Amino acid sequence: MYHKNTRGYKAFWVHRISGLLILGYLYLHLVLLSAILLPSGAAHFNAVARVVEQPGFVVADIVLFAIIVVHALNGIRLIAADFGAMIRENRLAIWLTMGIGAVMVFIAVLMLLPHIVG
Repeated sequence: MYHKNTRGYKAFWVHRISGLLILGYLYLHLVLLSAILLPSGAAHFNAVARVVEQPGFVVADIVLFAIIVVHALNGIRLIAADFGAMIRENRLAIWLTMGIGAVMVFIAVLMLLPHIVG
């Protein structure tokens, strides 16, 4: 196990917390989508769709995307470490995944910015 003050220890907890956040989102997503199965499903679904198209929800989508990117890239780093890659360069691997993630989130923000500002 990692010492509490290392980047590996922090990455360990970020990975678990991001996984739980993704699981929570998945649950909410399925609950909202299951509303279409109700007798007034189409009307309810369209009302929900109008709400989630608002700029605040687009920002929430960016945050969700960032959480998924962090979780996915850290998972790839962990898989690589399991196969013996970059074990000695763990610090570099963490910084590399954070850099790639930052670029991906920045591109997503640029793509969604028109939906946020109007």
